[in-house]
Amino acid sequence: AIVTIQNRYNIIFIISDDQRWDTMQYMPLINSRLGNESVKFSNAFVSTALCCPSRSSILTGLYAHNHGLYFNNEPNGGALEFDDSSTVATWLKYTGYRTSLIGKYLNQYRKISPQIPPGWDDWHVFINETYYNYTLNENNVLNVYGASPSDYSTDVLSAIAINFISTTPQNQSFFLYFAPFAPHFPYTPAPTDVNSLAGIAPWRPPSYNEANVSDKPLWVRQLPLLNASGSANGDIVRQMQLESLQAIDRGISGILDVLNQTGRLNNTIIVYMSDNGYMWGEHRILDEKICAYEECYRVPLWIRMPGVAG
Repeated sequence: AIVTIQNRYNIIFIISDDQRWDTMQYMPLINSRLGNESVKFSNAFVSTALCCPSRSSILTGLYAHNHGLYFNNEPNGGALEFDDSSTVATWLKYTGYRTSLIGKYLNQYRKISPQIPPGWDDWHVFINETYYNYTLNENNVLNVYGASPSDYSTDVLSAIAINFISTTPQNQSFFLYFAPFAPHFPYTPAPTDVNSLAGIAPWRPPSYNEANVSDKPLWVRQLPLLNASGSANGDIVRQMQLESLQAIDRGISGILDVLNQTGRLNNTIIVYMSDNGYMWGEHRILDEKICAYEECYRVPLWIRMPGVAG
């Protein structure tokens, strides 16, 4: 049975992949269009700083020790071991929402594809999540995308998300879970964004590549100092990550446009967050997201709710 509740908000949940909390400043469109209207949570932390367990917690509301996924792959990780019988999708579908997941679901989804988990009416999900040369399961049809600029996955997924909104009947409440791959490794920017942030100042906070780690745990004290080559590569990674966020920024702007065009903006909750953070060389730790430091666990969390001032 479907329990229908009238006059409800649409919900758009946007989740980036491996985005630090302090990178929102590099997304000018979301800042200009949602910044003043969003409640910005300055201390938002995920419970497990790794893709699959974090996303499983987001979908279920459960800590990893309750949903049982601690890693990205089995055992104790991956889509094959996830209990999908009770999630935000099944709860909202039960109350009459039209639901869609576009982008990344859980790691190793390829092992259960073409299965579509319960609760989802619309499904456009990576079989192999990346920026080019990927396959999407699109409502049980496997579509292969190549290496041309028009195949860039963030742009493709944004267009699908916009189409989902525009084709949902006006009297139908919807839940859109929009999950692009950026800024995850290999940190590939869209063609128009390559080197758009060239020359950005290097990331060198006091915690960067600490010379004296005598006050740190043994595992940190055993880490070698980053050499010049490692630091230079880290700077490139940071630049590419920030550049890859630009396509998400444009995609969100397009979503806001279609919400305006369809008269839905004032009846839609928008949530933006990431599944975990990322280390840029703090405490000698570079290109890592599984650690007991806030750079790994702290994420952006912005929520726009109609009528609520930022």
